[in-house]
Amino acid sequence: DKRKMVVQSYDVSPPRMHNFRDLENTIVKLGRSGKTDEALSLYHDVDRPSIRLMNGVIDACSRARPTRLQQAFEIFESGVEKHGLTPNVFTFGALMNACNRDRNSSQALKLLNTMKNEYGILPNAVVYSSAISACARSQPPEPEQALRLLREAVEENELPMNVVGFNAAISACAQAGDWENAISILSRMEDAVSNNTSSYLVPSPDDVTYGTVLAACEKSEQWELVLKYAREMTESGLELDGLSITSCLHACQQLGLADEAIRYLDTMKSLSQSNKQTTRLQRYDGRKPLSGPDAVAYRLAISACARGGAWREGIRLLEEFATETGIKPDVVAYTSAITGCEYAGQWRDALFLLDRMRKDDVQPNEVTLAAVIGACATACASEGKGKRPINMPEPQKKALQLLEITKNHPDFVKPNIQVYNAAIRACAEAYDLDQALKLLDEIEETNIERTLITYGSLMTACERVGCVDSASKVFRKLKEDGFEPNEIIYGAAISCCRKARQPERALLLLRKMMKEELSPNAATFNTVLIAQAEGKSRADIERAILVYKLMKSKFAGENGRPNRQTYNIIINFFASMMQPITAEAFLVKMREAGFKPDVDLFTATVAAYERTGQPLRALKLMESMQEDGYNFYGVAVLNEAFKKAVKLANKVGQTFKPQDSGKEEEASMKFVNQIEDDEDLISQK
Repeated sequence: DKRKMVVQSYDVSPPRMHNFRDLENTIVKLGRSGKTDEALSLYHDVDRPSIRLMNGVIDACSRARPTRLQQAFEIFESGVEKHGLTPNVFTFGALMNACNRDRNSSQALKLLNTMKNEYGILPNAVVYSSAISACARSQPPEPEQALRLLREAVEENELPMNVVGFNAAISACAQAGDWENAISILSRMEDAVSNNTSSYLVPSPDDVTYGTVLAACEKSEQWELVLKYAREMTESGLELDGLSITSCLHACQQLGLADEAIRYLDTMKSLSQSNKQTTRLQRYDGRKPLSGPDAVAYRLAISACARGGAWREGIRLLEEFATETGIKPDVVAYTSAITGCEYAGQWRDALFLLDRMRKDDVQPNEVTLAAVIGACATACASEGKGKRPINMPEPQKKALQLLEITKNHPDFVKPNIQVYNAAIRACAEAYDLDQALKLLDEIEETNIERTLITYGSLMTACERVGCVDSASKVFRKLKEDGFEPNEIIYGAAISCCRKARQPERALLLLRKMMKEELSPNAATFNTVLIAQAEGKSRADIERAILVYKLMKSKFAGENGRPNRQTYNIIINFFASMMQPITAEAFLVKMREAGFKPDVDLFTATVAAYERTGQPLRALKLMESMQEDGYNFYGVAVLNEAFKKAVKLANKVGQTFKPQDSGKEEEASMKFVNQIEDDEDLISQK
């Protein structure tokens, strides 16, 4: 029969069954070659098996595909209860390996307790490694248990764990996204090597150690750490494998590091097929090793180039994609390259790539079309240079033509809201508010669900032309759609009010924004401040002071604190209003805030002193410029102002009253300090 044929093929005859050495070797060989049933048949034919035979057949069950965990435990229980066998550490090692391969951490932990408590057998490093690996491979992974077992083995039992056990614990952390503990284990391994302490118990990290830490950081989106430990890995003399390089490429893609991505891709090109196939060198996430760049690597590298502003390099990588990977670029690769063109405003190249991908029978999706139209929008913004064009710009024309084609051509996907949003942005950057609003009507007619980005782009269109009425319409529409305006929409609306010369409305929106617990940044505050500074009335001054008070108050976040531009606006404003003492008081505040005033601020304030007949104050201010490293003699305007101030001072010297001047200066500083401390106006928000 079949069993006899197997026995004869391994030269194991029934008369020699009392000597189990050949039979043991045969069962082991059958198990390792995947012939589990034949190994079991030989084992069950033996009336009184030895412990080595039982261990061998349990190992065969662990290596079966799928793992025969239940059968392995049945053999164990039968051997102990029926045949009176005494299990040893190798028995439990084979059983634990079965638990590991079956990804059964609960059974592994139960077995560990049985081994110690019922049989009094201390687990060795191999048993602990398999148990830790079972925790890593279970679904969901159990990093806490893996770390506990590692501490138990090394710290309590002082077992000399090899790198496999440590890597398994790191893998458990990686699978659970616990990058902190993964790095902690690596650091312990590195410290043991560098300090030459506990080197017998703690092994040196190998390439799998570092690779698994990279995977942990990648899964947790700790992109800077991915690149940091990749550098440490190469500095320690270990080579990055294909999977580790892919993690690095992913980090470069997320961080927009084009040059580093190209360097890692070049490194991947030099890889050769690895022959390391042992468990010690296998990555625990089950991905196959790479011998060179695959499609994923090229997609990541192209995307990194797009985000890093290297759009030409992205197109170059797209062109070599097929040669290096053996397959033609897919829609993701093309879209990534087109996205690079979008960021750079290279609309002609974007349209060329769109045409090329269709000729290569690669169907563009909505993201692709939005990127092409987005390239046109970026081009409108850069080519317009802040000026309203007389005629429709060519990029906007192409964007609208492409949108029209997608609506009517059967070979194109129908435009979704992402495509429409890009088209609205193209109209906004071309100062074409009417067309942007027409697109909104079209979206509503086709029942495409709007997004907050839709209304953000529409508000930008209103801002570009300073149309407050349309901005109010956008606010009303987004409310009807169930949205609440965010900081970006409010910021655009505030800028729209400034362009429309409506400072009161700009301030009203700012206070409404803060009442809704949104956090304006310094740029938004400064826009409102500029709107007030463009007026010349007493009311404009009061509103400007209120804006500054809001920036200094507890209601403004850290990003809304006064910056250099804030002080520039305020100082120039008070100088233009012929209030140089207040302007100078803000110069002092600017220094206290850590900003060095520009020479133009001194010039404006000195000129205001001149025009208001206060030459000695002008001279005093020019002398104070030396504290900031300025030499007013070297500034032509100030040097001339100095000469005029001296002449004027000589004329009015007898009527100048220093004590009155000092009181005025003191009152001005007190006023400015009160602005920062008083919150009466702030509470009105």
